[in-house]
Amino acid sequence: MSVAKEGDFIEPENAAVGDILVLTKPLGTQVAVNVNEWILYNGPNWVDKASKVISEEEALRGYDAAMRSMARLNKTGAKLMHTYKAHGATDVTGTLYTQHNTQYTTHIHQGFGYLGHANNLAYHQKAKVDFVLEVLPIIKGMKTIDDAIPGRFNLQKGFSSETSGGLLVCLPSLEAAEGFCRDIEKIDGAPAWIVGRVVEGNNKARIAADAKVIEV
Repeated sequence: MSVAKEGDFIEPENAAVGDILVLTKPLGTQVAVNVNEWILYNGPNWVDKASKVISEEEALRGYDAAMRSMARLNKTGAKLMHTYKAHGATDVTGTLYTQHNTQYTTHIHQGFGYLGHANNLAYHQKAKVDFVLEVLPIIKGMKTIDDAIPGRFNLQKGFSSETSGGLLVCLPSLEAAEGFCRDIEKIDGAPAWIVGRVVEGNNKARIAADAKVIEV
């Protein structure tokens, strides 16, 4: 158990129009882990589909990148949220929100993945804003798998589950976002990316029609 006074932590609800969105870990962990399992068991998804578009060496490099990402803590990103006056954040991993009614409280999973978590964060903002996701940083080779097996992961649609994912952070300016990314790479030796912006809206998130995939 721990106790913190107000001001020691950042409430996840103060995003404002003009904020810049930053993501601190790449997407594609579910794809990488699944492909590694297919290789180990030489299953039909590997033999009939994945192995036709990616080599085993490439797949294992993707798995290694996913393992390193999942093993890295969000501690640095959380500290830098204070340094750069973040307006809110969520981790891109399992999300749970609480829905109330007059008789009981229910807990409902509000989706996994990049878009699912962004949408959940946008929903809880005080201001009427939308989150526009314009960049998808994806572990190298995992986009190829996603393209080869449509509907299996929906990685580029933002719904592939992520394990021990990064922080999606709302920062108050481009200058703050650039400083955040620069500092986290200097401290952790791993990059973060400017991935979108906060605009006027109705507390929803969306992936931009012209969103860019960058393989990392």
